[in-house]
Amino acid sequence: MKLALFMPSLHGGGAERAMVTFAREALSRGVSVDMVVARAVGALMPILPDGVRLVDLQAPRMLAAAVGLGRYLRRERPQALFSTITHANITAAVVGRAARSRARIILRQSNAPISEEQDSWSKRVAHRLIPPTYRLADRIIAVSRGVAEELTEMEPRLQPKVQVVPTPVLSPEVLAQGEADPEHSWLAPGEPPVVLAAGRLMRHKGFDTLLEAFALVRRCRPARLLIIGEGAYRSELEKKVDSLGLRRHVDLPGFQRNPFAFMSRARCFVLSSEYEGLPNVLIQALGFGTPVVSTDCKSGPSEILERGRFGTLVPVGGVFEMAQAIHDSLDQPRQLEAQRSVLDRFGVAQASSEYLAIAGLGA
Repeated sequence: MKLALFMPSLHGGGAERAMVTFAREALSRGVSVDMVVARAVGALMPILPDGVRLVDLQAPRMLAAAVGLGRYLRRERPQALFSTITHANITAAVVGRAARSRARIILRQSNAPISEEQDSWSKRVAHRLIPPTYRLADRIIAVSRGVAEELTEMEPRLQPKVQVVPTPVLSPEVLAQGEADPEHSWLAPGEPPVVLAAGRLMRHKGFDTLLEAFALVRRCRPARLLIIGEGAYRSELEKKVDSLGLRRHVDLPGFQRNPFAFMSRARCFVLSSEYEGLPNVLIQALGFGTPVVSTDCKSGPSEILERGRFGTLVPVGGVFEMAQAIHDSLDQPRQLEAQRSVLDRFGVAQASSEYLAIAGLGA
């Protein structure tokens, strides 16, 4: 029983981390797992589980990875090929059929394809290629109902293949990492309360809105803001921090291999995105019982929070609403009911069982 998980790289995004979590669980159940990547680079390399075989196609671009992926499928003959991230999904679907592989081709769609910003030539091309290429897959995993709806809106013929499946997010390893020392002085006992955000530093993550909201919170009470993650928007965010006079109260410490130690100690977690697929960081924060505030963006947050039952939903771009929600959340206790809910829905054991069943390895 062999599975192949195909991705562009092992950079530290939620989609890549979810696949690493799934790989660990599948391996523990006696399934052989190959992690096939266009390039073996990224911050998640050191946490790749022992026993998972890393297959590096050494391709600088996804198009160049197609030849190597075809060779891999013909040589190794995995029972199923999972892929995630749109460019990889397109490649996996086309190559899987061209190579006449018997592997089940399973595409995992992690972003809402219509809502996602088409801010580059490659993204616009990929967007146009989704309908004809995704039809070649055996099954398509949508990480949320919102993602499933947008996929079938783009191409109604995909509907029989699309299945909403919870993402394997919360594992015993994740929860154990929450007990580690975050090695950040702001999270030490006795310090002012910390508001936490996490994600790639990109425009659509809405961190500029968060900074403006946090500036309003600071007018009313002492607090600090940590935004963990890395990305191309860093310089713009740093300028925003300076313009708001928040240099002493906001820190951007970069990518953290263990973000869970931060989540378990933060007083409040905020998701400020303009759009998502299913934001794993929101699930992870709730997994530690941390009070959360989130934009009611497409798609995912409302589903995770059960329309506001387990956290506060605010309008996208709503600076004043976000500021008020953050202010109120700083006084809330740990959210134990929300914690139990996400552990039931997004625990790695249940979600991985559904992934394996789709791959034909349910038994």
